[in-house]
Amino acid sequence: MNNHTTKLIDGSFTKENAKSVLLKLIGDKISYHQLKKFSNEERFNHDHEHSQQRITELSSEREQLLKWLDQFEDAEKLQINCKIEIVPVEAEVLQDS
Repeated sequence: MNNHTTKLIDGSFTKENAKSVLLKLIGDKISYHQLKKFSNEERFNHDHEHSQQRITELSSEREQLLKWLDQFEDAEKLQINCKIEIVPVEAEVLQDS
Protein backbone atom coordinates (compact mmCIF):
# COMPACT_ATOMS: atom_id res chain seq x y z
CA MET A 1 0.00 0.00 0.00
CA ASN A 2 1.28 3.46 -0.86
CA ASN A 3 1.39 6.48 1.42
CA HIS A 4 -0.97 9.36 0.73
CA THR A 5 -0.48 13.10 1.31
CA THR A 6 -3.32 15.61 1.53
CA LYS A 7 -2.81 19.37 1.44
CA LEU A 8 -5.17 20.50 4.19
CA ILE A 9 -4.25 24.19 4.45
CA ASP A 10 -2.14 26.23 2.06
CA GLY A 11 -2.63 29.97 2.15
CA SER A 12 -2.10 33.39 3.61
CA PHE A 13 -4.50 34.48 6.37
CA THR A 14 -5.12 37.52 8.51
CA LYS A 15 -4.39 36.96 12.19
CA GLU A 16 -8.09 36.56 12.99
CA ASN A 17 -8.78 34.18 10.10
CA ALA A 18 -5.70 32.11 10.97
CA LYS A 19 -6.85 31.96 14.58
CA SER A 20 -10.33 30.90 13.50
CA VAL A 21 -9.12 28.12 11.18
CA LEU A 22 -6.53 26.74 13.60
CA LEU A 23 -8.74 26.89 16.69
CA LYS A 24 -11.51 25.10 14.78
CA LEU A 25 -9.12 22.28 13.81
CA ILE A 26 -7.81 21.93 17.36
CA GLY A 27 -11.34 22.15 18.76
CA ASP A 28 -12.54 19.39 16.45
CA LYS A 29 -9.68 17.12 17.56
CA ILE A 30 -10.48 17.82 21.22
CA SER A 31 -14.16 17.03 20.58
CA TYR A 32 -13.19 13.80 18.83
CA HIS A 33 -11.19 12.63 21.85
CA GLN A 34 -13.85 13.76 24.33
CA LEU A 35 -16.45 11.72 22.45
CA LYS A 36 -14.14 8.71 22.24
CA LYS A 37 -13.36 8.97 25.99
CA PHE A 38 -17.07 9.25 26.85
CA SER A 39 -17.93 6.32 24.59
CA ASN A 40 -15.31 4.10 26.23
CA GLU A 41 -16.49 5.08 29.70
CA GLU A 42 -20.09 4.28 28.83
CA ARG A 43 -19.48 1.06 26.91
CA PHE A 44 -16.56 -0.45 28.80
CA ASN A 45 -16.75 1.40 32.13
CA HIS A 46 -13.15 2.61 31.88
CA ASP A 47 -11.33 5.73 30.84
CA HIS A 48 -9.43 5.92 27.57
CA GLU A 49 -6.04 7.19 28.77
CA HIS A 50 -4.77 8.06 25.32
CA SER A 51 -7.75 10.29 24.62
CA GLN A 52 -7.36 12.11 27.95
CA GLN A 53 -3.66 12.61 27.26
CA ARG A 54 -4.42 14.02 23.79
CA ILE A 55 -7.12 16.33 25.20
CA THR A 56 -4.56 17.71 27.65
CA GLU A 57 -1.87 18.07 24.96
CA LEU A 58 -4.22 19.72 22.47
CA SER A 59 -5.55 22.12 25.11
CA SER A 60 -1.99 23.12 25.93
CA GLU A 61 -1.19 23.56 22.23
CA ARG A 62 -4.27 25.76 21.86
CA GLU A 63 -3.12 28.02 24.71
CA GLN A 64 0.41 28.23 23.29
CA LEU A 65 -0.98 29.08 19.86
CA LEU A 66 -3.15 31.87 21.27
CA LYS A 67 -0.18 33.37 23.13
CA TRP A 68 1.95 33.16 19.99
CA LEU A 69 -0.73 34.81 17.84
CA ASP A 70 -1.04 37.70 20.33
CA GLN A 71 2.33 39.05 19.21
CA PHE A 72 0.96 39.93 15.75
CA GLU A 73 -1.08 42.97 14.71
CA ASP A 74 -4.57 42.25 13.36
CA ALA A 75 -3.62 43.41 9.85
CA GLU A 76 -0.56 41.14 9.59
CA LYS A 77 -0.73 38.15 7.29
CA LEU A 78 0.31 34.64 8.32
CA GLN A 79 1.15 31.84 5.91
CA ILE A 80 -0.18 28.44 6.96
CA ASN A 81 1.00 25.27 5.26
CA CYS A 82 -0.42 22.02 6.53
CA LYS A 83 0.04 18.66 4.88
CA ILE A 84 -1.26 15.41 6.24
CA GLU A 85 0.78 12.31 5.47
CA ILE A 86 -1.11 9.04 5.77
CA VAL A 87 0.98 5.90 6.15
CA PRO A 88 -0.47 2.38 6.39
CA VAL A 89 0.55 0.61 9.63
CA GLU A 90 -0.05 -2.79 11.12
CA ALA A 91 -3.22 -3.20 13.19
CA GLU A 92 -1.51 -3.65 16.58
CA VAL A 93 0.35 -0.35 16.13
CA LEU A 94 -2.80 1.74 15.55
CA GLN A 95 -3.44 4.58 17.96
CA ASP A 96 -5.73 7.59 17.47
CA SER A 97 -4.09 10.97 17.93
